[in-house]
Parts: sequence; C-alpha cells; structure tokens
Amino acid sequence: MSRTLLASASVLALSSLAWPGTAGAQQKEETTVLEPITVTATKRVQEAFEVPATVAIVEAQELQDRGIASAGELDRAFVDTNIRSRSNRAYTNVTVRGQSSVDYYEPSVQLYVDGLPQDPSIFSQLLPAGLDSVELLYGPQGTLYGRGAIGGVINVVTRKPDNELRVDTAGALHTEGGDASLLLNTPIIDGVIYGDAALTFRREADQYTLLGSGQEIGGTDDLNGRIRLRYAPDDSPLDVMVSTQRGRVDSTEEQFVMESMFNDRIALPIDSRYRLDTASFGVNASYDLDFATITALTGYQDRKLDRTTLGFQTPEDQTTFSQELRIASDPELGNALDYVVGVYGQRLDFERRTPLIGQVSQQTIDSYAIFGDLAWHATDRLDISPGLRFDYEKARARADGAVTIAGERSFGGVSPKLGASYALDDEWRVHGLFSTGYKAGGFTRNVTPENIAFTYDPQNTYNGETGIKYRALDGSLEASLSAYYNVTKDYQLFVGDVYLKYLQNAGEVTAKGINLAVRANPTERLGIAGGLGLNRTTFTKYENSVNPGIDYTGNRVPYAPEFTANLALDYAFDLAEGWGQLIPRAGMTYAGSVFFDETNTIGQKGFFLVDLGLSWKVSEQVVADVFVNNVFDETYAVYGFTEATYGNLYQLGTGRAFGGRVSFKF
Repeated sequence: MSRTLLASASVLALSSLAWPGTAGAQQKEETTVLEPITVTATKRVQEAFEVPATVAIVEAQELQDRGIASAGELDRAFVDTNIRSRSNRAYTNVTVRGQSSVDYYEPSVQLYVDGLPQDPSIFSQLLPAGLDSVELLYGPQGTLYGRGAIGGVINVVTRKPDNELRVDTAGALHTEGGDASLLLNTPIIDGVIYGDAALTFRREADQYTLLGSGQEIGGTDDLNGRIRLRYAPDDSPLDVMVSTQRGRVDSTEEQFVMESMFNDRIALPIDSRYRLDTASFGVNASYDLDFATITALTGYQDRKLDRTTLGFQTPEDQTTFSQELRIASDPELGNALDYVVGVYGQRLDFERRTPLIGQVSQQTIDSYAIFGDLAWHATDRLDISPGLRFDYEKARARADGAVTIAGERSFGGVSPKLGASYALDDEWRVHGLFSTGYKAGGFTRNVTPENIAFTYDPQNTYNGETGIKYRALDGSLEASLSAYYNVTKDYQLFVGDVYLKYLQNAGEVTAKGINLAVRANPTERLGIAGGLGLNRTTFTKYENSVNPGIDYTGNRVPYAPEFTANLALDYAFDLAEGWGQLIPRAGMTYAGSVFFDETNTIGQKGFFLVDLGLSWKVSEQVVADVFVNNVFDETYAVYGFTEATYGNLYQLGTGRAFGGRVSFKF
C-alpha cells in the first residue's frame, strides 16, 4: 500500500505513470488506514498533517512505479510544479507556485539531499539509490533555508546504511532508452559500523534528426556512483554518516528545431554538446541529548561543465563548501514549546570562460546566517509557529579579457515567518501562514562586452497563505485546499540576447493561486488520486534599467503555467495463490500554457499527456512492469527562444515510449 501523504494543497502528480506499481492499490489482507507521516524538511521531526503550511511527501516505491528517476522529473509527483530542462538539464528551470527559476545559478526552488544543499546542476542527475522519500515545502522558506528558497524546498531523504545485508537492483528498457541501478548495503562491524555502495546509470536515446545529414542526435548518458559509511553504535546517542559521490553526464541534448520543423524533430546542424562532471563529499552527524538533538552538516561539491551551444563554448567550474550546526527539540516529549535554532555558513567559488573573446570571470561568495523556528502548542488544538533568520553575504568578483572587473559587494537580509494551525476536530485542520524569501544581490556571472550592467540588487518575497486539510480517521480519504498570494520586489531576471543573457532586476512580480488535492481508497483494491493548481504570476510593475523604454507590466512571468491538473487510477487483481497481484494503471496530466520569455511572444500551449501500464507484483521482492508513456505521442516544447537568423527555436519533450521494467530485492 502506498504511504504517500498529500499534505495540504499538494498531491502526487499523476502524470507519466511510466512503470505502474502500488500507488493506490493494496493487497487484499492489508488495511486502508494510513499511518501518520512525518516530515524532516522543517529541520525537526513533525507530523506533516500538523505543519502550518503546504507540504507534500512521496515515497520511493511510488516514484519507482512512475519511472521518476531524477529530481528534474519531480513535477510529475507534485502539483503546481513545473520542471523543464532549459537548453540543457544542468540549467533546469524549476517553478513552484509561479516562482520561476529564471536565475539558473540560484534557482527559486532549492534542492537538498539528507539535509545537505545541492548544486543546481544536480537537478539533471538521477535520484540517489536507496531513496526513502521526497518532501516538498511549498512557498518561501527563507527563515529555515535562507537565500534562494523563494518557491520552496525539495528535500530528498535516503535510507541510511544499517545492520541489514540487502541488495536492491532494478532495470528498464524502452524505446527511448533505459536505466539500471544497484545498491548493496552491509554491516561492517555488527551493531556499530555500516556501509552501502550504489551505482546508477541512465541512457536516453537520440531525440532529433540533423537537418541535411539525417544523423540521429540528442541522446544522454548519465552515470553516478556513491559510497557511504555510517558509525551508529547500538544504544549510542552518536550517529555519523560520511558520503562521497561522483557523477558524469555526456549529452548532445542541446539541439534546436525551427518552428517549420517542429513536428518532424529536425534539428539545426550546429555543434551543441556538453559534459557535466560532479563530485561531492558530505558528513551528517547528530548527537541525541534526550531532550534535543544536535546536528552538524558539512558539505562539499565540485562541478565542471564543458559546454558548447550552437558552436559557442562557455565552460565553467564551481565549488561549494557549506556548514550548518543546529539544535532541535524532541517533539515526543510533549513539551509546550518545540524549537530548532542554528547557524549556517557557505563559500562558493565560480569561474566562467568564454574562449571566443578571451573572457574569464570569477566570483567568490561568502554567506553566513543565524536562524530559529518555534512551535508553541498553545492548546491541544492550536499551534503557533514564529521564525526569524538573519543573513549576511559578501560577493567578490573579478573579470579579465574583453571586460575588466574588480569589485566587492555586501548584503544583509532579515526573513521573518509566522504560522498558525488549528484542529477543528480529529479530521479537519486549518492553517494560516506569513513567510518570506530572500535572494542576495551581486555580480552577474555571464560577463561579456554586451552587458549594460554587471551588478544587481537583492530580491525579497512576501507571502501569505491559508488552507484547510482533511484526513479521514479510517485513512480512506485525504483532501486539502490552500490559497496563496505573494509579492516579489526587485525581481531578478535574465535579460539580453539568448547567447549573452545576464541577471538584472526587473521590478515587481505578483503570484496568486490555489491548490487542491484529493486522494481516495474507496475499496482496498481501488486507488484514485487527483489534484489541480491554478496560478497567475505577472509583472505588476516592470522596471528594467537595461531597457528603460520597454514596459512588460501585465505580462506573465516565464515558465509559470496558469493551470496544472492530474488524475490517476489503479486497481489490484489478486492472482492464484503464490502468483501475487496484477495492477493496471492509467494516468493523465495537463500542463497549461507557458511563455519562454518576458515578452510573452514565444511559448508552449497547454497539452495533455496520457500514460498506461500494467504491473505484476509477484511479491514485495519481485515486481515486473510494462508501460506506454505519452500514449498519443504528443510533441511539445520544453524551451524556446527567438534567434535573429533562424527565428523561433525550440527544444522538445520526449515522445511516445514503450517498455518494461523489473526490480529485485534480496
């Protein structure tokens, strides 16, 4: 039985149920009662139903059943979310509640794995083996997460190495590629030290035909390996996990088609390719004081992107070191006040090179913060949750070549929060929330002679939200509804020619909308889930010093769909004794229209995707699936821009795929 909790207004998006499994179907002898689900993305353990905000959780099995293999595909698991590769997956655009990641170096939705911040390019890579669940906090999360967490935070949680010897393996083949994964977990010193090793690989087939030559192009190879060691003696308050990981993506996906060749997928014959190498090291240590837990998180990441787009080479490197230390109360003690208090520091070093003009630009950014978040259980029904964060950031920039820069800028930010949650009874709960988000100013990273300005100011977001949640005592129905309204001052937007875009402030943006989620198990065999998001995100005061004569007030913000909807059905049939279950599935998703730039002259109309599949669940250890993705072979754009020579150019989403998958657990 799926244990996914659709807390508040989010829902398991039901698009592309690529590898059907157990999302709503239950074995005959199982009960439909859902156990309480806890969330850790709030940096302390809380029951998701009681969090005074919109939270969504989806567990690993359901992601596997749907064929969701990377963070960049998670919009198929969360409503009012849109994730699309923008030119290449290292620059993935993430939009939640209309907050678009138009700054691809500092996305508006931040990604964390086991509490550690991830380089934005990680959105392109496979989700980690040994996955436990993925959590999404909707809306600005500046109090807990600081810079950049404007649209929300995605927190990926893995199963830590433990004292059980096990092997998990899975593989899929389909007409658009395939993937494979292997995880080995083993005790090293029984009851004291444990370890695991994981390897994942994905191949995406060529998606385009080159104009003139007829060559097939546009494929991707993604290989990732990870090793972890954990020291956690039985009955000891100390738990330390050390991890190291390396990944490589080789791709020619950056192919572009003219509007006249859209349906034929014929790409321009201009050199476009990249190699993305990533390496990371992390330490996650905690100490249980009985009344609270101290946690120390240390992370280091190194990425190298060697990229050529339409013959234009712009390699870049980035290293990030982060350290967080916090203390969080134990909610099981039942105290009137729960809390999390911490400090955070980060250093980021960046270099971008443009060999064509001999340009090298470098930046070092130091960030520091102190934060606190409380939950006062005023009565047995009422919780009040204030929070506050102070950020300080210093950016130093240097550029040599066609443009020379040597400068330093400092910024400070305050991010308050106030939430309240009230239980009307055991099944109904309402909440209200005021939250804020903050992005520091700085120096643009793309330095060229075409830039009119090289610096930009901080961005601040102010958000209000209210919602109601319902959870039946017997677990047969969950529903939620929330509404939000937020205003962003000094919105940071990439401007300029497509080859030479750079970051500037563009005035005021307003986002407003509602989320609805429903999940039902009318019988122990039938699962139904659905959700929709309505959103309107516009420039309410367009002010761009680079182009003072142009006014886009009233235009929609790029990459922010106004309507998203999902529906999924599954039904479990019991087979003869010892043969398990047969589970047919159907899924549909609708993605509303989006624009690809602030002029609102190029975009993608709304479209439906339909997916069908059949799962044979032999046992908990053995599952086999067959599936059809994008049944009607819908052709749609995920990215587009206007180019002087060729007109409108587009990148396309994946077409119809037939395939199968098997997974084994030992």
